Amino acid sequence: MELQAEIIQFIQSFSNPFLDIFFIIITNFGSAIFYLIMIPIFYWSIDKKIGITLVISLMFSMYLNATLKNITAIPRPIGNPGIRSLFVSSAGGFSFPSGHAQGTATFWGVVMQYYKSRQIYFIGIIMIFLVSLSRLYLGLHWPWDVAAGIILGLLMSWIFTVVPKKLKSLPMLYSIILMIAIPFGLAFLFPYKDNFIYMGLSAGSFAGYKFEDYLIGFKPQSENKLKTLEKYAIGLGGFLLIYTVLKLIMPQHSFFSLLKYFVVGIWLTFGAPAIFCRLSL
Repeated sequence: MELQAEIIQFIQSFSNPFLDIFFIIITNFGSAIFYLIMIPIFYWSIDKKIGITLVISLMFSMYLNATLKNITAIPRPIGNPGIRSLFVSSAGGFSFPSGHAQGTATFWGVVMQYYKSRQIYFIGIIMIFLVSLSRLYLGLHWPWDVAAGIILGLLMSWIFTVVPKKLKSLPMLYSIILMIAIPFGLAFLFPYKDNFIYMGLSAGSFAGYKFEDYLIGFKPQSENKLKTLEKYAIGLGGFLLIYTVLKLIMPQHSFFSLLKYFVVGIWLTFGAPAIFCRLSL
């Protein structure tokens, strides 16, 4: 730990008020809010295949991250002598591996593999580097947390751009059953609180995607900015309504959390696109 603490201290030796604000902003590009904004943009307005790959890969990646965090139970550098920690509210749970680094590597890993352009590679690599560096500068992770997060994130992005191609040969019903049974089983295998959220959202999103593709055939379009805004108003409004109602009527239990996010996933990939098609958005 001494060498890792020295690396953090070296990075923090360049600290100043501007960099403090800069890295607090940058670290939010690896947060759940960023993904909640970007995934609907991809799914509803750009390419739903990229959108569903982002959902599934991120949810499984965060499942792996939460599981490893709880198994290893390594403390964060917060409070370590000689290390200052900023924006501690963005650091929940244990330290290894870094969820921000892993999520960013997963997200941009998928985007880079789909687009395969120099511009996207440049943006993706810069974002992975900056978000990962921000966790060290802010004193919220050890260097090995960040390194492991990047490796695992890129691995998960590769797996979930390859595996769907193998599942194409399966009948739709079998693939749906498989992609619901696996997440539900994994949620109960390592029953940590967040894992029920990740696996519920993953299963619901995939089921909704397959049914929507078969029954509706929604094609994302973003030529009309006004219609795009209408889509987000309906989509996000529906999400908030469903989430609020389910939170009020469902008991506070992990199993019901799994069901709640399963329904939210179906709304993202089936309910909202069905309404968009109905309204010609």
